[in-house]
Amino acid sequence: MPKFGVARKYANDVREYVTKLIQNNIDAYEMGFAYGIPEKIPEEIIDFSKKYGFTLSCHLPFWINLGNSNDEKNINYLVKGLNVAEQLNSVAVFHLGFYGKKKWNEIKYNARDIIRRALELSNVKKAKLGVETTGKQQAIGTVDEIIELIKLIDDKRVIPVIDWSHIYARNNGFYPYKYKDFVDILEKFEMELGYKPFYFHGGGIEYKNGNEVKHVSAKKLEPPLPYLFAALKELNYNDFIFIVESPDSIEDIKWLKEVWKTPEEYFDRIPSKKAIELI
Repeated sequence: MPKFGVARKYANDVREYVTKLIQNNIDAYEMGFAYGIPEKIPEEIIDFSKKYGFTLSCHLPFWINLGNSNDEKNINYLVKGLNVAEQLNSVAVFHLGFYGKKKWNEIKYNARDIIRRALELSNVKKAKLGVETTGKQQAIGTVDEIIELIKLIDDKRVIPVIDWSHIYARNNGFYPYKYKDFVDILEKFEMELGYKPFYFHGGGIEYKNGNEVKHVSAKKLEPPLPYLFAALKELNYNDFIFIVESPDSIEDIKWLKEVWKTPEEYFDRIPSKKAIELI
């Protein structure tokens, strides 16, 4: 079964917050390391989460920049993140940073080498490093770039994190919009990488000129997640993590769990700003 979770900054009240999430039937928590990466997560929190089948993962600081930044700093952040993910037996998510004055072809091999070096230094076995699609024109991380980089690294510990809201914002709300768009993206990852991606971000997004502006409720249906859920079901995706980023993630998750049961019942609620054909 899919697990739906929230993203929030890691703080001292983590035990209380995890308890609150479990009480609200939330399945996962992506801890955001906004102020630095801890050496380790308290074992008490990990044991408590395991007891309830609750999944912990983490998101590394936005200071990481494989386009125009200090390589040693980046390697250090990635190694620390991998070590935490190893402790959690989970995923450390991160963004690649910004192009600056460079093009993707000038960045990709250096990015490959930095990530390979971090994997070598950490020597993790269970951890996954999740490379996330991004929602701004100047941010490295299109679908094609993520796929190409993962193939260049060629290490099963490096996986894609598909942020559906980011892809949607980056394409100014025009893609993915139809049911077939979501199928095409999923099949592209499967075909290129040889496995089903299993870690997603999503929710609602406000955008302008091909750039994300802010997260909004998933109930606004931008992007139209009922089509995504129908595509996931059609392609037999049953075991994945879906992290919801919105102003009220808990309420959105309660709603999305209902959508997951019968996504087709929500098709008629999708905004009619574009002509949609379910193929």
